[in-house]
Amino acid sequence: MSVRHIHTQAQALAELEQERAARRASYARRKERMLNDPEYREQVLQSRKLGRDKKRQAIEDDPLHVDARKDADRKVKVRRVAREIQETNNALQRQEMLEAVRQRYFSYNSLGLMSFRIAELDAQFADLQVKEQQWPLPGPDVTPMYKKYLTHTYKLGQNIICACGGCISHDITEFEIVLDSYGPLRRHLRIPEDVDISFDFSCGINLLDQNRVLIDKLGITQDKRIYLCRGCHNQLSKDCQPSEALANFRWVGPVPEELRDLTWIEELLIARVHVCGSIVRLGQRNNPSSFFGIKGHVVFLPQDTTRLIDLLPMSPASLSDMVKVVWTGKSKPDRSRLRSRFMVRKHKVYNALKWLVENHDDYRNNVTIDEERINGWESTFVAVELLDSIGHVSDSSVEDAARDGFAMDNPDDDDITDDNDNADAVDDTAYDLPFTSSGIVDVNNIAEVPDATTLNRLAQLKADITANVVTGSKVLNQYDCDTYFTSAFPTLFPYGTGKHRDSRREGKGQLSLLKWVSLMLRHSSRFVFHAFPY
Repeated sequence: MSVRHIHTQAQALAELEQERAARRASYARRKERMLNDPEYREQVLQSRKLGRDKKRQAIEDDPLHVDARKDADRKVKVRRVAREIQETNNALQRQEMLEAVRQRYFSYNSLGLMSFRIAELDAQFADLQVKEQQWPLPGPDVTPMYKKYLTHTYKLGQNIICACGGCISHDITEFEIVLDSYGPLRRHLRIPEDVDISFDFSCGINLLDQNRVLIDKLGITQDKRIYLCRGCHNQLSKDCQPSEALANFRWVGPVPEELRDLTWIEELLIARVHVCGSIVRLGQRNNPSSFFGIKGHVVFLPQDTTRLIDLLPMSPASLSDMVKVVWTGKSKPDRSRLRSRFMVRKHKVYNALKWLVENHDDYRNNVTIDEERINGWESTFVAVELLDSIGHVSDSSVEDAARDGFAMDNPDDDDITDDNDNADAVDDTAYDLPFTSSGIVDVNNIAEVPDATTLNRLAQLKADITANVVTGSKVLNQYDCDTYFTSAFPTLFPYGTGKHRDSRREGKGQLSLLKWVSLMLRHSSRFVFHAFPY
């Protein structure tokens, strides 16, 4: 056998590849002959069979043989282990050969590589010196960045409303657009003839109005195409009514003129139930003629309501049971300047109640207007009960900390007229107290002696105080009272419809309280901006 000397890695790889090619060519020739020469194929197969028979016979004739099958498996395992060991040794030998070649030529290349690396480092250092001299670099052109930001903002700054569910979104990619001839609209969003809706729910599309289809008008484009969110569209495409659909007894209706522009106190007076109390913190701003509402945390105080009120309006004397006003600052509050914040307009309260008794499901046949109480009111008066109960916090650090944050209202706008004829013309933001509540109140007077508290209150009683007594021991809650929210927020639910629970919703149309609240928070634009002062 002749010995061949390999000097480079490339020669070694070429030699290995040549041997593999020779083996592949030999295998290909044998395979081709097996396919084309029947006699040769028969000889090869017969030879293989004879070889297997001889091995099997040798195993069976072995006097020490016990189980031919186990012995054959053992030999197979031995051969496999031997083959793996051989392959491992071959790999190690190849690695050693490559390492030897690399060591042989390393001494020749290291010098050139080092010279090249030094030159590269010198170039990088020179580049850093140039950048250091040019620092600070001018900023990038913000014009395209601003245009991109503005374009993206405008894209998401549009209110898109699902006509089926009446919910707002801002991403057009979350919606599908259908024509008024889309069949599932008439099949699953149609209001039966025996269901009465107190307001006009026509959408202006004759085909849908003739079939009593209830959709949100704000979800219709100018060319009479209809926006559907993906959730509603998927359900309608499966020939099912979406549980979010307005037609699933979720219609609310437009707010009538009688219920618009009510102040937060006026809304308290006409509500049948008050689900929580509020703490209003006020303080003097730099402008001596204006006040501000504290922007901060919210603390709700649950009210133990046992039944809905059926005689309205509520007495202003009861407001102090639900609202606590706290003045923050070293100076004492000037009640003459605070009067505009706690003003009540008699005609607005009366007109609102009259409309609710005629149109609201929870008020109709259930509420009686207390004409005697309303007749005893002045045309415009101040809820002095709230002013009498104002608390005073003189710690200036609390006042300064409360000024932090953003406010969307204009707290310096304190121009409110007492003229009854011009009361409606005043901007409603002037009446609405800009606040989010903050504080903790000992509502049960745990820190005080009960007997002393009772005697103190008896001593302060006046002849004109009215006490609202509600009998019963079971507290109302949203789980067993269908009218819980619609009676508490009549300006949000002017017709008393769209309740969180409705026996007419069947099967998959039932809504959990969490889902109902989520839908209401996204229900058309007026729900997004409505404040809950109580």
